[in-house]
Amino acid sequence: MSGPTESEDTCGWRCPEHSDRVAELFCRRCRQCVCALCPVLGAHRGHPVGLALEEAAHVKKLTQEYLKQLTTKKQQQVGNRNQIEDAAEQLKAHAESSKTWLTGKFTELRLLLDEEEVLAKKFIDKNTQFALQAYGDQIRSCEDQIDILSSLSNRVCSISQETDPVQLLQT
Repeated sequence: MSGPTESEDTCGWRCPEHSDRVAELFCRRCRQCVCALCPVLGAHRGHPVGLALEEAAHVKKLTQEYLKQLTTKKQQQVGNRNQIEDAAEQLKAHAESSKTWLTGKFTELRLLLDEEEVLAKKFIDKNTQFALQAYGDQIRSCEDQIDILSSLSNRVCSISQETDPVQLLQT
């Protein structure tokens, strides 16, 4: 394994405690890059350390694994969203189909009810005509009876006005 190059030294790979030394180790407890003196003599004495490049490679590997996991989770969520969108579209289509079916059924029921209404009105009209005809016959019969009674009343009236007793008895 190779250490930092000269350009990396100038780009910040310097020990924060010993600025004249290259920070080639990584203190795992403090999460900080340090030089080789720090875990032996400095503020990081006794702390667990590892080579900075190895730690960086390990972190890079972990971040790539996390990135793969995140990509997988994102793909799962995209799949979930697509399934939900499909389900929503299917629901909309089913709702429209149901409404169309209901419209057809209610139209059919209205037609049946209209037919029944027409038949019921015809039945009422027919029975009303029969009843009115019967009433007309009864009215004519009553008028005939009235005429007969009027004629009889006139005859009885004329008899009652007879002054001659013989005539009255012979009528």
